[in-house]
Amino acid sequence: MSRRRFIFLGLLSLITALFGSFYFYDFDTVLFKIIKKDLAYLKLSNQQIETFVLDAKKENHWERKFFDWKKQYFMRVGFMIVSFWNSFPYYYKYNQYKSELVGDFLLSTDFFMNRMDVDADITYVALYNPYKRACSNPFSNLYYPGA
Repeated sequence: MSRRRFIFLGLLSLITALFGSFYFYDFDTVLFKIIKKDLAYLKLSNQQIETFVLDAKKENHWERKFFDWKKQYFMRVGFMIVSFWNSFPYYYKYNQYKSELVGDFLLSTDFFMNRMDVDADITYVALYNPYKRACSNPFSNLYYPGA
C-alpha cells in the first residue's frame, strides 16, 4: 500500500466517523445508552433515564457543569469507538467523563437515600444541585447509622 493510499483511507475513515457521530448519535442518545449500559444491574426504567436527560437538557445542566460541546462531542465519538473496540488512546478520559455522567444520574435518584440497595426500585427525584436541594447529603450518617 502506498503512502498516498494510506493517507487517503485514513482521512476517509476519519470523515466517516465524524459524519456518523453527527448523524446517528446526539449527546442525549449517547447519555441514555451510557446510563442504561452502566447501570444494567439496577432496577431502573427507561422512563427514569429519559426524564433525567430531558431535565438536564431543559436546565442546561451540562453547560453549567463545564461539560461543554467539546466534551459532549468527545463522548459521542468515544461511545462510537468503544462500541467497536474496548480501548482507544483517550479511553481513560472517556471513562472519567462517563463516570461523571453516571454519577450525576445516581445523585439525582433516591439510590443513596435507599442505602445503595441494588434490589430496590430506583426513582428519579430531580437534578442533583446542592444549591436547590438544601440539606440533601446522600452520604450522611443519617442514612448509614451503622457506619
